[in-house]
Amino acid sequence: MDRLLGLSRGGRILLALVVGGAVFGIATAVQADIPDSGVIHGCYGKAGTPYKGNLRVRDASQGEQCRVYENPIDWTESGTTGPTGPTGATGATGPTGSTGPAGVSLFAVIGSNGRVESGNATGASNPNTGVYDVTFAPTLTSCAVVGTPRQADIGVQAFVSGTNTVELFFFQTDTKARAETDFNVIVAC
Repeated sequence: MDRLLGLSRGGRILLALVVGGAVFGIATAVQADIPDSGVIHGCYGKAGTPYKGNLRVRDASQGEQCRVYENPIDWTESGTTGPTGPTGATGATGPTGSTGPAGVSLFAVIGSNGRVESGNATGASNPNTGVYDVTFAPTLTSCAVVGTPRQADIGVQAFVSGTNTVELFFFQTDTKARAETDFNVIVAC
């Protein structure tokens, strides 16, 4: 404080002007608008001028230009993406969910004569050549059916045809003629 009092009146005025100018300059730079998608516009003093190397931010959206002794310079406020950080620690195990309803798994092995050889089918029939109906006790709504012939050259189409019945059509893969065959059937609900 003694040093300030030791300055002449002109020195104190000069010091006040310098401090005020610095505060104004900082406030102007802090309040500069960056409307161009994060691009910062600025100007730096040209070589050979008293302003060489001086840098200031300008508001290009307001039409502010660099002065004759300055060169324009632009940069973005974000740099390149850095490397991915290490994986964080594994979180705590969540609570066990409630048990869902039991699924229905049905299967049967059916002979080419339309008889149930094994499984939990309650009945089977062979009403036409290559056509088999297989009946199960539970309701089969929203169930999927898979039929597997025991012969490699036979194809199959299978679907739920009634409340508790599936129907399967077997055919020769080369001629598409209906075919009799032993097969397995699985119903999943």
